[in-house]
Amino acid sequence: MKEKFLLLLLAFLPLSAFCQQKWLLASNDNDIQTPETVYSNVTIDKKACTITVNGKTFKLYGKVQIVDNWPDIKVEIVSSFPDLKAKIVDNWADSCGEFIVTDSWPDLKVQIVTSFPDLKVRLVDNWPGF
Repeated sequence: MKEKFLLLLLAFLPLSAFCQQKWLLASNDNDIQTPETVYSNVTIDKKACTITVNGKTFKLYGKVQIVDNWPDIKVEIVSSFPDLKAKIVDNWADSCGEFIVTDSWPDLKVQIVTSFPDLKVRLVDNWPGF
């Protein structure tokens, strides 16, 4: 009985290795991040850390100015299921999700809204980004 079980196990060993290899190849294909369309006119590229709204592309880090009129993007502050986790810093906002709030020479103008946002953001203290 043991010999039959061992022979059966040895017979299926190459098949299991093949299945595992296919699984590894499939998991590597999923690592490729392509820009995803959030709304009809909004596309987020997580790899480049950018957002494209109405054909204009903005980086999601750097200096940001909060405005009431004529924003580059509209942002809703949420506590769960964000598109981006953002951290407000004082210096060197050069990583994805890090922002310096400023009144002059911004990289991005943002309007805070409660409905129909271009981007949903959660404010965090650690690990900003996607």
